Amino acid sequence: MTPKSQANPKRALISGAFWTVSTRWMLKGLGFVSTLIVARLLLPSDYGIVAMATLAAGLIQAMLDFGASTALLRKGAVSQAEIDSAWTLRLLEGCAVGLLLLGVAHPSALYFKEPRVEAVMWVLAACMVISSASNIGFTLAQKEFNFSLQFRHNLICKSIGVVATIAAAFLLRDYRALVIGVVTGYVSGCIMSYVMHPYRPRWNTTQIGEIWAVTKWLMLAGLGGFLLRKSDELIAARIGTTGEYGLYNVGADLGQLPTGELGPAMLRAFLPVLSSIQDDLARTNQAVIKTLSAVNTITLPVGLGFAAVATPATVLLLGAQWVEAAPFVALFALTGVVQFTASPLSTLLTLRGHTRLQNHIVWAEFAVFVLCSLVLVPQLHLPGLVWARIAASGVNAMVTALCASLYCQLALSAMVKVLLRPTLGAVSMYLLVSLVMPWVPGSAWSLVISITLGALAYTSWTLLTWFAAGRPEGLESTVYDFLVSGKRA
Repeated sequence: MTPKSQANPKRALISGAFWTVSTRWMLKGLGFVSTLIVARLLLPSDYGIVAMATLAAGLIQAMLDFGASTALLRKGAVSQAEIDSAWTLRLLEGCAVGLLLLGVAHPSALYFKEPRVEAVMWVLAACMVISSASNIGFTLAQKEFNFSLQFRHNLICKSIGVVATIAAAFLLRDYRALVIGVVTGYVSGCIMSYVMHPYRPRWNTTQIGEIWAVTKWLMLAGLGGFLLRKSDELIAARIGTTGEYGLYNVGADLGQLPTGELGPAMLRAFLPVLSSIQDDLARTNQAVIKTLSAVNTITLPVGLGFAAVATPATVLLLGAQWVEAAPFVALFALTGVVQFTASPLSTLLTLRGHTRLQNHIVWAEFAVFVLCSLVLVPQLHLPGLVWARIAASGVNAMVTALCASLYCQLALSAMVKVLLRPTLGAVSMYLLVSLVMPWVPGSAWSLVISITLGALAYTSWTLLTWFAAGRPEGLESTVYDFLVSGKRA
């Protein structure tokens, strides 16, 4: 079987990127709507119970992710035996994950000091098996750049899960509503995969050895990536109560939402663009500097602004019972900003083939996180974990900048110069909003006035300093030229 889209790969890639971004934003949007409604009906401890169980399930799943679908995607043409063997391997993986979840359910409940986690993990064990039996045909659709099928599938299944969660929350008013939503999502996903794609996989083990030879290292990489992303949550779930961990988990999701969705979307096409001009060193480095300036001009004020209005935003979005999550929302908003600052520089290192160096940077970040946690957590409790993440992310950004300077001939002074104006502007905006916000009564009015004031202050700062700097090329010049040309037209 060969991809049908080889005749026009550029158009297929653009279409695939569009559907990929749409799918990501659609899933986040539906999940956010569900949280806005359900969070008003449940307690933080309800979210904590399910988050603990899914965290343990995610760790087991990362340990046994054999990358069967990746093996199909990386090859040009695949045989039916390879397709069916990949499905069989994925099914075996799901059964192994399910059995392990059953085995570690009780120890996990003891680790988290929450007995109700055990029953939730039993349910998740069944969900893992059901999910692994889904139609491998969706991987074939990806090979043909048919991402619209995945979008429709996710839209249907996520909508069913959201409706089930909200209905169960109204009826049960406890953590079981979240479990019902998870189960509904997995079951509907498996069923709809066969309804929406005609391929019918069969049991086949003839090519499993070949697939495993290719993907065994992906399993180790996936496990390392999971530990790096979730190590703070593993610690938080252990040292905090169920309610505290619920606040931490929801605060992390909400706080990182603005930069977590905005930043990656802005950089999605960056690597392909750099690849097309990589032979011209000066032009490539100039493009990196411009992109570093442009994305931080947007993400810095968005992240710091959200941190400044975290308390009224949390109360307005989630309800008054979640006000204790506001400090976590603010800290994780700052975390998102720091984590994304050097992303264009990481892309440059990838382009130049310094992937081993990037691996060392990531593990250095992890080491800094562990050391900072040992110092800060005894003093600050759960907020100490977030500060440790911020410190580690800051070290990552600085080391990445130094490596880009040493190995990619990118001037360190140029990086500092393009980051200075948006950083000073965003910090000034944060301080201004923080001073004014307590004087405005009511969460809604406080939020509206703070956002308006912050936007006006940052925009004024950006334009004034841009003109003072001699109108250098960047985001400001692009917007300015667009507005001027629009007026002339």
